[in-house]
Amino acid sequence: MAKQWIKMATLAGAIALTHLCMAQNVSGDWVGQVTGPFDNQYTAQYNHVALKATGTKLSGMWGANTLTGTLTGAKVDITLTNPSGKPMGTLTGTMGGDSFSGTGSVVPAPRGGGAGGAMAAALPPQPPSAVTWKLTRAATPPAAAKTYDFDPPVSYGTYSAAEPPNLHIFPGDTVNTQSRAGVNAIHHGTGGDANVGPFYVEGALPGDTLVVHFIKIRPNTLIGRQGSRFNQYAVTQAYSLATAADTTDPGVDGGWEQYPDQGIAKLPPSPGLPHLTIPLKPMLGCISVAPPGEEQWGGTDLGVFGGNLDYNDNVSGTTVYFPVFHPGALLGFGDAHGAMGDGEVVGTGLETSVDVTFSVDLIKGYATPQVRAETADYLISFGVSGSVPESIQLATSQLAEWIKHDYKLNDSEVALLFGDSLKYDIAELVDPHFDVVAKVPKSVVATLNK
Repeated sequence: MAKQWIKMATLAGAIALTHLCMAQNVSGDWVGQVTGPFDNQYTAQYNHVALKATGTKLSGMWGANTLTGTLTGAKVDITLTNPSGKPMGTLTGTMGGDSFSGTGSVVPAPRGGGAGGAMAAALPPQPPSAVTWKLTRAATPPAAAKTYDFDPPVSYGTYSAAEPPNLHIFPGDTVNTQSRAGVNAIHHGTGGDANVGPFYVEGALPGDTLVVHFIKIRPNTLIGRQGSRFNQYAVTQAYSLATAADTTDPGVDGGWEQYPDQGIAKLPPSPGLPHLTIPLKPMLGCISVAPPGEEQWGGTDLGVFGGNLDYNDNVSGTTVYFPVFHPGALLGFGDAHGAMGDGEVVGTGLETSVDVTFSVDLIKGYATPQVRAETADYLISFGVSGSVPESIQLATSQLAEWIKHDYKLNDSEVALLFGDSLKYDIAELVDPHFDVVAKVPKSVVATLNK
C-alpha cells in the first residue's frame, strides 16, 4: 500500500512539475499572426501577445484584447474579448516545439493606430472571419544595446517589403553607415533614388511606431552636384516657357566644393556668381519604412511610409517617427544632400554622399497615420498627397491629433494653440507627390506642462 501511495505521489509530482515547466515555458512575449480574408491589402494581422500560464490556465493580452484560455497537454483553446468585454474571437490549436498554430474565428481589428486607428474604430464592427493563426516567440534582445559598423553591400531604388533585410537590429542599437549617391544601386521596377537598408528592427509590428534618431549626418566627400533649372511646379507657366528655349549657360557649373570642417560649400566662380558660398546643412532626402501590403514604389516617390520626403530639417539631431506596416518595419534611407532650399525647386539638392549614425526605438501599439518628426525646436507633421492644399490638410490634422493625444487637449484648445504658433514648410514640389510640413514650436508646447 505504501508503494502505491509513493507511485501516486511521484506521478502527481511529475504532473505538477510538467505544468510548472509548461507555465514557465509558455509565459512571456509572443508574436501573434492571424491570417484570413480581412481585406484586399492585408491578409495577415500581427499583434504583440503577452501570455501568462498558471497550471493549465492561460491569461494575458493579444494586442488590445484580453486573452483567456487553457493549455491541456499540447491542446490550446483561446478566447479574446475587447476592452468593453465584447467577444472578439475564439482560437483552437496545438503547441508544437516553440510555437502554437491552429484555426478559429476572429473579428478583424481596425487597421493602423493613432488618428487612423481611432477613425477605423468608429466604423461599424466587422463580422467574424474564419482564420488560421500562429504564435511564435518574440525575439529576445541582448543584455546590452549594440553598435554596428555597417558597410552597405547594395542600395535599392524601390520601396517594397519584398527587399530582403541587410541587417537585423534591436531597439536601442546604434548603426554607423554611409549613404552613397548612386553607388552599387540595384533598381527594381521604375527605380529612382538609391536607399541603404532595409534594416529589420526586431519587435516592430504593424500598428507600432518606429522611432529613428539621426545622431550624425556628415558629408564624406568634397564634391556635390546640383541642377540649374527650375521645376515646372516652382514657377509660372509663362516663366517656364520663356526659359525653355534657353541653352544651358556654360559659365554656370552645378558642381560645388564642399568643406565639411568649415560647414560651407562654394560654387566655382562664374561671371554672375563669382563668390557664391552657402552654409552646409547635410540632410537625408529619402527615409522610409516598407509601404503597406504588396505596394512597391519607385525611389523618387513618397507616401505614408515616408520615402522621398526631401525635408531639409531631416538632419543630425532630428528624430523621425514612422507607422509600421510590416514585421521589422524595414527601415531604409538615402538621397543625401549637402544642402537644399525648400521644395527642391531645381529637382535636386546639393547631391552628395554622407556618413550616417542612427539609433532606433519603438512605440508599441500606437501608430502615427503619416510620418512625424521632432527637432530641437519643433514638433513636425508631414502631409503627403497629390496636391499642396490636401497635403496642408493632412499635415495639420495629424499634428492636431498628435497634440490632442499627448497633451490631452480638446479640438478648441488645439485650434487656439495653432492659431498663433503654427508654421508650414513646403518640403517637396518636384516628385510624384507633394510634401508639406506643419510644425509647432516646442517652446510653446512646453507651456502646456506648466
